[in-house]
Amino acid sequence: MKQFKLDSSAVVYISALMLALGAFLPLTNIPVYGDVSYHRIAKIEAYLVVVFAVAGPVMLFLKQTRRLFFAPLGVWVVLLFPAIKSALTPKGSKGMLSGIADSASGVMGEFAGRLFLNIANFKWGGLIFISGLLIFTLACVFKSLRK
Repeated sequence: MKQFKLDSSAVVYISALMLALGAFLPLTNIPVYGDVSYHRIAKIEAYLVVVFAVAGPVMLFLKQTRRLFFAPLGVWVVLLFPAIKSALTPKGSKGMLSGIADSASGVMGEFAGRLFLNIANFKWGGLIFISGLLIFTLACVFKSLRK
């Protein structure tokens, strides 16, 4: 009987696919708004998540395993950008950083960040998205540290 062994590269490919597809699947349900996907509330950020998710397998294909950790880092920065922006800008001041951040992330982007950080009841798409995100992060970091 042959034993099935899952290579760490395959885990990166599968989790990147889960993460990229999960951005378009329903994360949760808001009573008045309906099913909410990350793409529905933050289109640009969702496409950035997909780009960074695809970057992981591309780096593996190009044998750039040392730089592989940049892919999940990019995903986390995109997802947490509204929280990072609010932490870096002092309350009541509109400095240069605030102006740049406001132009880069609109009202829906801030809503997406707050929603992502405060979801209590995930739908099936949200579970795929979150598990893909966590597995992708761990697989990329471990793969980049191992080489």
